[in-house]
Amino acid sequence: MKRDIEVYRYLRHNIRMNLFNGIAWAIGFNMVNPFIGIYAIKLGANDFQVSLLNSLPALMVVISVIPVTYLINKLEDVHKFSYVTLYIARTFYFLLALAPFFRKDIQPWIVVLLVGLMNLPSVTVGMCWQSFMSELIPQEYRSKVFADRNFWTTIVGTIVVLLTGWLLDIIKFPWNYQIIFTVAFIFGLIEAYYFSRFHVVKREKKEVSNFAQAFKNMFESKKFIYFNATSFLYYFVWMMAWPIFTIYKVNYLHANNAWMSIFTIVSSIGSIIAFYRWADLSNRKGNGYAVALSALLIGFIPLMWATAKNLYVGTVFDFFGGIAVGGYNMLLLNWLLELLPPGSEKMTYIGVFTFITQIAAFVSPVVGMWLYTKMGYVIFMVFTGIVRILVSLLYFVVASYEEKIEEEEKVGGIR
Repeated sequence: MKRDIEVYRYLRHNIRMNLFNGIAWAIGFNMVNPFIGIYAIKLGANDFQVSLLNSLPALMVVISVIPVTYLINKLEDVHKFSYVTLYIARTFYFLLALAPFFRKDIQPWIVVLLVGLMNLPSVTVGMCWQSFMSELIPQEYRSKVFADRNFWTTIVGTIVVLLTGWLLDIIKFPWNYQIIFTVAFIFGLIEAYYFSRFHVVKREKKEVSNFAQAFKNMFESKKFIYFNATSFLYYFVWMMAWPIFTIYKVNYLHANNAWMSIFTIVSSIGSIIAFYRWADLSNRKGNGYAVALSALLIGFIPLMWATAKNLYVGTVFDFFGGIAVGGYNMLLLNWLLELLPPGSEKMTYIGVFTFITQIAAFVSPVVGMWLYTKMGYVIFMVFTGIVRILVSLLYFVVASYEEKIEEEEKVGGIR
């Protein structure tokens, strides 16, 4: 009885720290990320440099994820390593504020380089966080815990984006971005502090798995391989249009900082409305089916944006996009954690998933920019939407395959 009470206290503490950490992350992240593209453009970035803002961070991860995974698997105190790394990651918010002090012709490249490098420690921490969540939060609580975190971080992020967009437009450039990014840096430190407060069981040396053996074991899980292959394809077709959205909004629809914040806000409202419905769907139908449905809905976003002639129509489209993307981001993590093996091989599985999806994230925006220049805006958006829809159907195949495996296992158990 005493042990059960202690376990409950640890669980409640970790859920609270996870929520506070998430809120601090949402404040810092939403003061920086929605405005990076327009910040770079105001500093003189061209279309190629804007596409690099999406692809270069992924390249950093592709280069580093395997050695980082190997390092993490060897560490005894992963928790300390991760929150120290998080402190380092959030200093990049402050470094971004220094870009206008450099020579004008290299200012856009400074932003591109910093955004790329910033993603290296950030993804490292993200991998650790995913592993912690699989250990600290029992599977039966995850949908509710993640829905709560996403609900509150999205509400806070929405308010922050609104205020940030307004402040950026009333304060003189470039002081506006320098002030905002410095404040984001402060909240990044608060985020790292709450991350350090997690109660994590210290790993014993004997639990550390051999990386090569863990990687080999991975191929024995067909559903995990199919999940990764489909996620690679979907990330590729999903991210092709990311830089195009920014370019179209800013250069053709003439969106300013306030409008960029409005797009983020309406998308966030869509996510807020849908979080608990997505969680309920995953509990009833399974994570696989819910991910597949959200991926299918994402496919319709570029089809809608192909018809957008003004910013007001675009806000409606981004609202529906928020419903779909919010579900996909939350549920894909749930499904990944569901597929992780017990024990210390979890980090290797997360590392492989991260490696595969970030290869797609690196190549896709560059390919998307090339196709956009060849096809033109409308044809490119229609093409992207159709391909997204087709690839999303593979998620339904993976989900049904997983259900068949489970049924076979149950039948085998009865025999």
